[in-house]
Amino acid sequence: MNKTNASFTVGRFLAIRDLKRSNPWTTLLIIFVMSLTFLNMVLIGGLLLGLAQGMIGSFKQYYSADLFITPSTEKSIIEQTQDITSAVETIPNLDSYTLRITTPAKVEYGHRTRTETTDIVENSQAVLTGINFAQENEVTDLSKKVIEGEYLSDTDFNSVLVGKNLFEKYSNRPDSSTEQKLKNAEVGSVINIIVGKTQKEFIIKGIVGTGNNTIDSRIFVVDVAAREMKNQENLDVNEIAIKLTSANLVNESRSYLQNILEKNQDITIQTADEAVPGSSADITKTFKLLGNLVGVIALIVGAITIFIVIFVNAITRRKYIGILKGIGISAQAIEISYVIQSLFYALSGVLLASLFLMGFLKPYLDIHPLVLPIAEGRLAVTNGDILTRGIILIITSLISGFIPARLVTRQNTLDSILGK
Repeated sequence: MNKTNASFTVGRFLAIRDLKRSNPWTTLLIIFVMSLTFLNMVLIGGLLLGLAQGMIGSFKQYYSADLFITPSTEKSIIEQTQDITSAVETIPNLDSYTLRITTPAKVEYGHRTRTETTDIVENSQAVLTGINFAQENEVTDLSKKVIEGEYLSDTDFNSVLVGKNLFEKYSNRPDSSTEQKLKNAEVGSVINIIVGKTQKEFIIKGIVGTGNNTIDSRIFVVDVAAREMKNQENLDVNEIAIKLTSANLVNESRSYLQNILEKNQDITIQTADEAVPGSSADITKTFKLLGNLVGVIALIVGAITIFIVIFVNAITRRKYIGILKGIGISAQAIEISYVIQSLFYALSGVLLASLFLMGFLKPYLDIHPLVLPIAEGRLAVTNGDILTRGIILIITSLISGFIPARLVTRQNTLDSILGK
């Protein structure tokens, strides 16, 4: 047996003996601290990234779908919509699509009790959106996000589906004076919708809450009613959202559609990722950066914890270490023993935290996501993330355990025995 193997064998023996003789509550406390350290490295970043992914996911799910067609910057409407729709229907992996007519609108409640034209009533700004409710539901499953009342059918010409952002009771800032909301309107209330000089009364049949601010700030009506409000006689629309049977073929489908419509320069065809507002993409980068920052801080805390534990342990047992060196135990073997103890603490903490994260917390949040004002929050953590961060924490812990052990074993053997 060479010297290195002998040192490792002796070091392992010393480490196991020290761990067995240590106070079990102290050992459990150290492991608990390491578990919390690893949780901080993974959990906060995973939640922040999951929240960002939830925002982008809700944008795709309830708004843009896989492909999104809008007018070019020079146009306000998709001209020749019927020709474009015919081209969409030829996409090889088409699942479904929905057409939307959009226009800015003002909604009022309490207008019937107004005695003077100067009287102020409850009002809010919104985007009136005319859709075919059956088609929209095929693409976005919007009916599953009705939180009050009922989803509409295409025969509900005098009813509307209203986004929750227009109601004060669903607002994050109910006392805000800068945002006008509907205070007393509810399902069954009669509201007045104004588009330009045209106004019409509708009954609120349902309230929708998707977690996507764009959708939750809209009022949905039957497409025929939207055209009447806009005084629009043609069948052109403002948005076309296309759902594919396979999201993996989104680029191929877009290229296919662009080739068919290459002469039409008045439209923009985007994938869901391209259609996401720049602010959402920036939020993802910001959250990822914040998660990494928190992870680095947690790593530093873990390294300091191990350093202090091993350093205090080595200092208080300096006489014992001197005796070990005096009877022929090499300094290398003693250092290895403390490194193995560091490995035990770190590995136990990582395994305990990993079991909690992947065995309980992540599956739970997948089924019961955090319902936050801007999106549903899940835990965006993979096995690769666990492995990478676990290895980083373990390596850091090994270094943090080696340094104090090295400092103590380098002291003069006689001085250590005498406690000098």
